[in-house]
Amino acid sequence: MTFPGSAVDLAEQSRLGDGKKTRVGMIYAILAAPSLGLAFGLLGSIVGAPPFNAQAPTGAFTLVAVLQVPFGVLAIALFLTVTGTWRDTGRVLGHRVSWWNLFVAVGGFVGDICFAAASGLIGGALAGAIGGLAGVVGAIVAATLYRERILRPTTLIGLVALAVGIWLAVSGGEVNAPTHGIYFTVGLLIIFGGVLTWGFESFAISAGTDLMPAEGFLWWRAFFGLIIANILLFILFPEGRTIAAQAWSDPRLIAFGAVIGFGWAIWIIMGYYIGISYAGAVRGGVLTNTLAFFFISFFSLTVYGAPFSAIIIIGSICTVIGALVIVTEPKSYIARIRG
Repeated sequence: MTFPGSAVDLAEQSRLGDGKKTRVGMIYAILAAPSLGLAFGLLGSIVGAPPFNAQAPTGAFTLVAVLQVPFGVLAIALFLTVTGTWRDTGRVLGHRVSWWNLFVAVGGFVGDICFAAASGLIGGALAGAIGGLAGVVGAIVAATLYRERILRPTTLIGLVALAVGIWLAVSGGEVNAPTHGIYFTVGLLIIFGGVLTWGFESFAISAGTDLMPAEGFLWWRAFFGLIIANILLFILFPEGRTIAAQAWSDPRLIAFGAVIGFGWAIWIIMGYYIGISYAGAVRGGVLTNTLAFFFISFFSLTVYGAPFSAIIIIGSICTVIGALVIVTEPKSYIARIRG
């Protein structure tokens, strides 16, 4: 028998509160997924069109730096202003996680560029199918460093499903890819590089938001990305400045940029920060990444008019199933551990 206010009673309340917080984070992560699908599906469909195809990889970099990030920063600023959480942004300065936040921003920005560049080489549908591995990478890193058990018999089943899914997606994507041969291989290597940076970013967000409010952390992630993008664009990519001027002179591309930036920001707010900070890098990271990148492939092949490939869809579904199996704990396993 437990009494109100006893140590056992308080521990049980804390456990129930943590469980509810985790479920809320998982729900936000799931709801955020279609937003990135719409945003990056559109990005993948226009990165190979004028003016962004004038020079590679400058065009892909310019699309991220000039359209996606500025509109995303604007959307996040509006969110922080409306919710009143903008005060948390200043708390990061001088804090011990300030440099950690910079690391997160750089990693996320590099991953976004990798996706854009890979989309121009292998297509947005295939890049989306492979990009979903970021959640699994983040889960493995977080589980290793936090000593959270994800190595179970079902983990092997999940890894097999991931391998089958990626093999199917690559097999189907190679047929309809914009490039072939060495360029296709380079595109695969680029998106796998993006997967690694996104995966480590998922863990970094989970660790950082343990120390600081997620809202302040999220602002600097986006704002640092904007600063880095402009520095690189105007110093290292002179051709990008010409592409940027052409993009901002086309109202249609500005509208596309708003869709990409605002969709990316919604996913960042709901999935990458609320989802991961509440549900953790293992569950929240896998859900928000794997499902979001599934929707990128799905929307690329349907809404945005890429050549339809049933094999990519099937491969993406296998990847989602594999990722969920890895982080989903069977009831029998939970009972055995508690026993």
